[in-house]
Amino acid sequence: MQAAVFNWDDVRFFLTVHREGNLARAGASLKLDPTTVGRRISSLETRLGARLFDRTSHGYRLTAAGTRLLPRAERIEEEALAVERDVAGTDQRLQGRVRLSATEMLTTRFIAPRMSAFYEQYPDICVELVCTNRDINLARREADIALRLARPDHEDLVVKKLFTIELGFFCRPEYIEQFGMPPQSGEWAGHRVVMFAEGRPFRRENAWMEDHLRDASCVLRSDSVSSIYSAAVGGLGVALLPCEVADNDPKLVRVPFDGAPAPRSAWQAVHRDLRHSARIRAVLDFLGGLVTPRARPSGPPRG
Repeated sequence: MQAAVFNWDDVRFFLTVHREGNLARAGASLKLDPTTVGRRISSLETRLGARLFDRTSHGYRLTAAGTRLLPRAERIEEEALAVERDVAGTDQRLQGRVRLSATEMLTTRFIAPRMSAFYEQYPDICVELVCTNRDINLARREADIALRLARPDHEDLVVKKLFTIELGFFCRPEYIEQFGMPPQSGEWAGHRVVMFAEGRPFRRENAWMEDHLRDASCVLRSDSVSSIYSAAVGGLGVALLPCEVADNDPKLVRVPFDGAPAPRSAWQAVHRDLRHSARIRAVLDFLGGLVTPRARPSGPPRG
């Protein structure tokens, strides 16, 4: 009888189904049809002569055999990914794909508007932008580089603080014409503010706004900074926005205010095995120049 063969593709399918919990999510992760994923798992089980998953109404759950296989599959994955990173890390060609993960705000307001200049310099490098707040696993090659607003602390990462993001209040000039200039401190009765969604990612900014903007009317909350930005540009109300971007937007004016929440820091992370790849270095250098130090306005804020 021919011995069962357990290869890297088998590992990918097995681990993805385990981690995602069902065929639909596993298929999306693998960029395959869920039926194809199901056939691959069934074929693997047939070749191994053991059922690896219980198919339940709540998804795919590991059997005893699957549980025994899991640590071995994870070790195979670690070695295979290490080989991929090692080869990619020595590639000195300025061509190919670089997968960059960043929050939506960093992607839409800082990175994407400057990509034209990067492409002019490196026309053979394709940057794939992944907008997510999820903690990306760089060791598993979910991305090559991650840009985050909290310092990554995973092992084997080279982490660098790129820049700080100062926040200020902004609105359309027409808002001030209609409602008047909000006071620099104290009561904001009669004024409309756009706030962040309640939750851990924005807890610091929301707490600061609630402490300082007494009696203001909250007219919108969103977990998307770009949506909040668009609402301010649309004239809905006053919003707390990145000064680096909003100060240069002719549709917005700065609202003077006594104080501001603590600035956010943008952190760059790359797996140490990839940091010497030429195309990775090109993107890292590009990210390092996204924001250049600038002098604070000498006069009163605009508006």
